[in-house]
Amino acid sequence: MNFENKQLLKNCKQLIFNAVKNAGKIALEFEKKKINFWYKSKNQPVTDADIEINNYLKSFLLEKYPDFGWLSEETLDDGSRNKKKNFWCLDPIDGTRSFLNGKPEYTISLALVYKSNPIFGIIYNPKTKELFYAEKKNGAFCNDKKIKVNNKINIKECNLGISNSEFESLKKFPSLKNLKITRMGSIAYKIALVAKGEIDIALSLTKKSDWDLAAGALIIEEAGGVITEKSGKPIIYNTDNLEIPSIIASNLRIQRKMIEDIKANEK
Repeated sequence: MNFENKQLLKNCKQLIFNAVKNAGKIALEFEKKKINFWYKSKNQPVTDADIEINNYLKSFLLEKYPDFGWLSEETLDDGSRNKKKNFWCLDPIDGTRSFLNGKPEYTISLALVYKSNPIFGIIYNPKTKELFYAEKKNGAFCNDKKIKVNNKINIKECNLGISNSEFESLKKFPSLKNLKITRMGSIAYKIALVAKGEIDIALSLTKKSDWDLAAGALIIEEAGGVITEKSGKPIIYNTDNLEIPSIIASNLRIQRKMIEDIKANEK
């Protein structure tokens, strides 16, 4: 992180935390009433809460940082991510199905990206009040307590986090399907829980986008973990299509073994 950004965040970090918490209050207020939702594409619901949170944070952040660009799941990409050195990258509600079903597993995921590198990330779960955050080269925290990935070395002892929609895909991988499985929708929350050491592996074999991963990637890396595509390739942000084909997040030893197992079973 360059000096200018570091000073800006030092001065405004608490304001950003408060804004994300306020966004969480918006989500909780929507839970008290009938939530309107529709499908922007097959299997991708969006709600009034997504839109309101998106609009609130966009207005707040661009007022505070008028020289930064913007990228969000719920905003048409205006290209500012490529015109500015820094841009905010937001998923207003990651885990929309969990939100609609009243499960405490959805999050607000926000990252500040410098060119193609996340340098500041926040993941907030409004239901559990967990505020995960990380700043480049400054560690990862949950509610101001430093967090670290676990140090397990045996996959058989691991707890694997995966979404309900991907659970059946584990049948292709005999070494994985008998693990302890945690099913939840938000990929950002799964990654944050790996960073916290509460689960051991976060896996997705389906396409993700920058807003799903940018904040979580920085948090897990600053917590001593690693996140890559299932092939082991590094994740590249701010590409033309904003598509990331798959992810594995864990500690380094487990991640390497996961890559070996997946490659062996995909041949």
